[in-house]
Amino acid sequence: MARPIKETPILYGEDAKRFLERMNEHRRVSPEERARINANYEMCMEWMRRGEERQKKLQEQRQKEKEEQQQEQKDEGEQQ
Repeated sequence: MARPIKETPILYGEDAKRFLERMNEHRRVSPEERARINANYEMCMEWMRRGEERQKKLQEQRQKEKEEQQQEQKDEGEQQ
């Protein structure tokens, strides 16, 4: 069983000031690093797009199967 996540502590005083200063620092990123990050981003977006397309196809397939089952049940009811 997973352990519960602890609450995030609230920072006060010098800790809060150091945290804000560090968060406001702008890190320099090399062009190579930026290209790597962008390539990973594009790859993840492609995975998501493919997943959404697959999900849509599966939903359409399930809907078609459901309609076919309903039609079969309707046809069986008419034959009786």
